[in-house]
Amino acid sequence: MGSVIFVAGVTMAVLVLWVNIISLRFGKTWKEGFGVELSFSQEQAAEGEPMYLFETIMNDKKQALPAVSVKFKTSRYLKFADEAGGMVSDYYYRNDVLSVQGYEKVRRSCRFVCMRRGEYEVNEAELVVQDPFLLRQYVEKSEVSTKLIVYPSFVSAQRLLPVFNRSIGEMMTKRPVFEDPFEYVGVREYMPGDSMNRIHWKVSAKQGKWQVKTSAYKAGSPVTILVNLESPGVFVNETAMEESIRLAYSLVWLFEEHGIATTLIANGETGCHVEGLGRAHLGNVRKTLACISYKTNCKKGAAMLKKEWETGDDASYLFVISAAAKEEIQEEIEKIHRRGREMTWILPIAGGEDESSKIHSAVRKDCVLWKC
Repeated sequence: MGSVIFVAGVTMAVLVLWVNIISLRFGKTWKEGFGVELSFSQEQAAEGEPMYLFETIMNDKKQALPAVSVKFKTSRYLKFADEAGGMVSDYYYRNDVLSVQGYEKVRRSCRFVCMRRGEYEVNEAELVVQDPFLLRQYVEKSEVSTKLIVYPSFVSAQRLLPVFNRSIGEMMTKRPVFEDPFEYVGVREYMPGDSMNRIHWKVSAKQGKWQVKTSAYKAGSPVTILVNLESPGVFVNETAMEESIRLAYSLVWLFEEHGIATTLIANGETGCHVEGLGRAHLGNVRKTLACISYKTNCKKGAAMLKKEWETGDDASYLFVISAAAKEEIQEEIEKIHRRGREMTWILPIAGGEDESSKIHSAVRKDCVLWKC
């Protein structure tokens, strides 16, 4: 009986020693030929657009990795379809567990929707690997590099067109209300979103690429769009600010559609001033608005309006997009109005912060309430 116990004890000791040797050897070799890559399915997207984040795990050695966790952090505004694989707080923390055999490459597709415009980046992944006996855990941080820029979406055309047509009516010579206010005087290259009925077929045939008609517009009278990203209350009203950005982009696109030059001015943390006409200008506006920030150290809207009153072109039609209707802001708007400049003030309303009751009678007729 004693010999049996002795043999069993020796066998157990040998087994424990063997397991530990295998586990320790695994700890020294598991990183060899092993790596992870993260990449977005494309570098650019629009708000609301579905995308994919690809996880690629490579194991270029004979040794298998039975339990691998890939962890990384990204913005909570990238809403993954399978949020069970992660945790959402101020960020989205994802944790995917998989097994990788020897000389195997595993690729996973994680579908998500771009919920908000902005610049997004994943620059680090954490790899957590268990040994074959689940006795030891090894952690390694891996540098990755993948970026995504999400552009603002358009607001409802049905809601914005009356505002747009009103400004056109004031800018153009008087015409019947329901008559097309544009006279075609030239052509430009086709852009995505151009209406088919604006294509100039003869010129397109001669040049071998689509050309669309451009409109007649009073010379020297482009459009200025001022976006005030200062919230109406103490706290940042993100809903109203994001809608303001969408409104600005939609207006620039509409005027671009009709060949009218625009100047976009916004405050935010760093401010922006973009002017021009054409495809490159629209792309510049789109990227600028995608990257603009307003959550801290936002510049004062009244100062931006004052500068426009002092140096702005009175021949340029003015759009003011501001959810804030503070006294100092309205005073500057009134000064511009008294000088006879044609303008429209769009006031976004969201989150229970309705400033419409504060609007002065002098500018009420120029104000459009926009519920988000």
